[in-house]
Amino acid sequence: MIDITTFQGFRTHVSEEMFTVMRQPIIDLSTDQVLHYEWLVRFDSTSGLAGILRPAEISGAIKDLDLSMLARAVLQLNENADGPGIAVNLSGASMGEAGFEHALNACLSALTGPPSKLTIELTETWDIRELDAASALLARLRRRGHPICLDDVGAGAASIRYLRAIAADWLKIDGDFVVAAFEQSRDLAILKSLLTLKKSLGVKFIAEGVETAELLEFVRDLGFDAAQGYYIGKPELKSDAS
Repeated sequence: MIDITTFQGFRTHVSEEMFTVMRQPIIDLSTDQVLHYEWLVRFDSTSGLAGILRPAEISGAIKDLDLSMLARAVLQLNENADGPGIAVNLSGASMGEAGFEHALNACLSALTGPPSKLTIELTETWDIRELDAASALLARLRRRGHPICLDDVGAGAASIRYLRAIAADWLKIDGDFVVAAFEQSRDLAILKSLLTLKKSLGVKFIAEGVETAELLEFVRDLGFDAAQGYYIGKPELKSDAS
């Protein structure tokens, strides 16, 4: 159980930007060039906030972090218009919080460049209860030009619900699922079935957890569009120009 003091510490760390932003490349498998970078949050090991993100979703505090990361990404894209695109995680828990969409729109309206350079990744750590409302919000973001990515597909029970309800541009397949498909025929059959959705749903696929050259060739041969993982590039400290 995480106490109220820890949540207050979380809000303080977020409001004062006392966290580190890392970036990890996602490459286009047809060119091996970087498509964009996913931005990841790291709290200092001495902060006492290890493992806080899931409880923060439950408490509603996660929306502060979501908005802070989006604001940073907008600022970065405005300052470096010719730089790489950015993908920022958005928790489904934030969407149910009062005032979140208003704050989200205010943040995104500050973006001066093409919205296509800012991808929104919906994480599956939270099973969205008001899925219709969340789907409508993501559809509005998509109409603004922001690509929508469903993260961690295959990692939890919510994947099929999300696929049915949310129109996405990208499906990111969970790294453990990718490795399991590499090693086991049953998982491979399921993954191949998922990949048949590319044309019918008009989506592209990202393979997570690509840790070896063998895995890279495996996902390339399967027809994945993009890949992410330590073999391609480890998370690195975000510089002011990226």
